[in-house]
Amino acid sequence: MKRSVVTRFLVALAVSCAAMAALVVPIASAQAPDPGGAARQLMEQARKAGGRGTLPNAWWDVENRINQADLQGVAADWNAVEQEARRLAAQAEYLNQMRQQKSGLEALLGRYDQSLVEIGALFGLEPDPQLSGSPAAADLIEKLTAANLARQVALDSLRVENRRLKDTVGGRAESLEAQVAAQQAEISNLRKKLWDTELRAGMAEADRSAAETVLTRKQERDESIAAVRKSFGKDEAEVVTTAEGAIVLRVFGLSFGVGSADLGKGQDKLVGRIADAIARFPGAPVTVEGHTDNSGRREKNQALSEQRAAVVARLLEKKLALDDQSLATAGYGPDRPLGSNATAAGKARNRRIDVVIGAQP
Repeated sequence: MKRSVVTRFLVALAVSCAAMAALVVPIASAQAPDPGGAARQLMEQARKAGGRGTLPNAWWDVENRINQADLQGVAADWNAVEQEARRLAAQAEYLNQMRQQKSGLEALLGRYDQSLVEIGALFGLEPDPQLSGSPAAADLIEKLTAANLARQVALDSLRVENRRLKDTVGGRAESLEAQVAAQQAEISNLRKKLWDTELRAGMAEADRSAAETVLTRKQERDESIAAVRKSFGKDEAEVVTTAEGAIVLRVFGLSFGVGSADLGKGQDKLVGRIADAIARFPGAPVTVEGHTDNSGRREKNQALSEQRAAVVARLLEKKLALDDQSLATAGYGPDRPLGSNATAAGKARNRRIDVVIGAQP
């Protein structure tokens, strides 16, 4: 009975920060004619749970992937899109539950305190009702230590009494020895439980702190991405995120001369806003990539894309007060188009500078 309660306490602490993973988003078992039906249904569930407001960046990413999949037609990877939508729905539902309760951390603290009460009850002890969390655990450990000391004193008294009575009582000495052995075994068991409680309490505190740190860093990163998106007009740049955690700032607003790596006049403010975007992610690796359309010879376009990337990188280094060559550069010529080179609009999207901001360490 004691072991099952303690085990339940330890398991509850270990999985408390992973509650999001336990959320299950129901999906209709019947296959819809629309290949993206399941993903759209999950988006609707996320919307009902308030996901569009609580997870704006994740919502934008999944919505963008659905739109791209619609354009790709039969070549679209709807399984990957559905997985992203499922994750969004689960996150939205979890945040909705936290919003309806007092708070997720407050609920975790309540379970932590209740488990301390149950452990104390196993040994006839009660944590200080005025304490909570780690202080309450420390108070209970102190009381368990005192109880252990009292048992040790009782054990020592039994040994003294046993030695005094051994010559006169005879057979009763063996009985007392058996009692001493039983008491010693109980003390050893109590000491093991005490050590285990201290260890688990420390691990739970570390897990909680780590979970808070990860959540805080993710929220700060999402806020920075949202701020970068707002700082550019639709015709200037767009921001996308990759599965690896990188941020790609696709800049269409920088104007170069035809067949030239020289920037036109009036580009300084836009370059400054690109530098501000990079500065929001200190310590992250940055690569400036050049891209062209397919007009002209490929070799010339390749060299031109490299030259344009280098020009922008050097300007950004000055804005950010970095040493020369601090930012990596790459040129891909016409090899990575975003649109069709058969149209003027497609070529305009292909002539761009991509600023790739890697995941922060």
